[in-house]
Amino acid sequence: MSEAHDRDGGKGRAVITGAGAVTPLGTGVEKFWRAALAGESGVGRITRFDPEPYPSQMAAECTDFDPTEFISKKDARRMDRYGQYGVAAGVQAATEAGILDLVRDKPERVGIVLGSGIGGISTWEKEYQTLQDRGPARISPFLITMMVPNMAAGQLAIMLGATGPTQCPVLACATGGEAIAEGLELIRRGDADVVIAGAAEAPITPLSMAGFCAIRAVSRRNDDPQAASRPFDSGRDGFVISEGAGAVVLESEEHARRRGAEPIAAVSGYGRTTDAYHITSPDEQGRGVERAIRLALEDAGLTPEQVGYVNAHATSTGAGDGPETQALARAVPQALVSGTKSMTGHSFGAVGAMEGILCALAIKEKIVPPTINLEDLAEDCAELNYVVDKAQKAPELNVAISNSMGFGGHNVVVAFEGV
Repeated sequence: MSEAHDRDGGKGRAVITGAGAVTPLGTGVEKFWRAALAGESGVGRITRFDPEPYPSQMAAECTDFDPTEFISKKDARRMDRYGQYGVAAGVQAATEAGILDLVRDKPERVGIVLGSGIGGISTWEKEYQTLQDRGPARISPFLITMMVPNMAAGQLAIMLGATGPTQCPVLACATGGEAIAEGLELIRRGDADVVIAGAAEAPITPLSMAGFCAIRAVSRRNDDPQAASRPFDSGRDGFVISEGAGAVVLESEEHARRRGAEPIAAVSGYGRTTDAYHITSPDEQGRGVERAIRLALEDAGLTPEQVGYVNAHATSTGAGDGPETQALARAVPQALVSGTKSMTGHSFGAVGAMEGILCALAIKEKIVPPTINLEDLAEDCAELNYVVDKAQKAPELNVAISNSMGFGGHNVVVAFEGV
């Protein structure tokens, strides 16, 4: 822990020394970051299946992903798409951080926290159809291992040879934030020297889309997909389903310094709360996420006034955007705010990990990615310092928070800090 951070009362930081991403804006952190800064949209008409019968016919797909760049063909065939994404992001992060030799030398000191909100739903759907059409004898022997949510973490551990603690958080749309928070805790407790933390999701399937259409949660702006995800805007009509993965390598500052690693930023603290209000809608006053923000800053030894940027959960829904902005207005009214799901769509469990990467890079490069499609602020959204259409330079930026809110009333806020 740094001397300054100790004076502030924080519980100890973990530095980010590598990151990996598979996103609708591109595979690899560099592509993802540059496209986000440029305000590009990854949304288009669904190609995974025929969307014609569905009220919502669009999604944000990872169109440039080739699993064989990261995984052998044999192993890739035995993984659901979510698992391929998660392993690929983890391998990228480990490679960038330069920990591959460390894993080989001290595998028991390397942990993995790689979550998923749903897991292998595409495999489940495919194999269930096989069961109906051809009977139980034709079911794949890999059904179970491709379907269960923890398998991406297990496959990544096998591929790298990491034998430290492995976890798989499952917390709906708050999963990615929870994974980073748990990774920080493993470092703080001394359970691992290095942790690969992140999440993966691949929910663009017929059944998944039908389910979200049934609860009228997704946008129906099929005539203009790239304008469909519009957080905070008066014309928003639901989120856009997405997919992908994000992962970061966490280690203590002392450990990173000893091996000469150059950190991107630090994870300083986290806050976790539950609304106990409704299974899909957040508390109407945003009290749960506000408390999570305050807990994250307290855990980090930071004050609300130090927060320069918020990557908001901002799903582009009437139920979610308003309460979150009201919470931000009370907790950190001075901060720059953007809703990057306007570009990436909402990849459920994975998105908190992706947005954590954006927070870290925003601090490092002193620039904040924008919200696109925000033309007319909705009446229920508070007046905040929204970054709209174009990235905004932030030369004094040193603290950012990432908000994640999941079905079931789960709130996770992660605090990031410069190094």
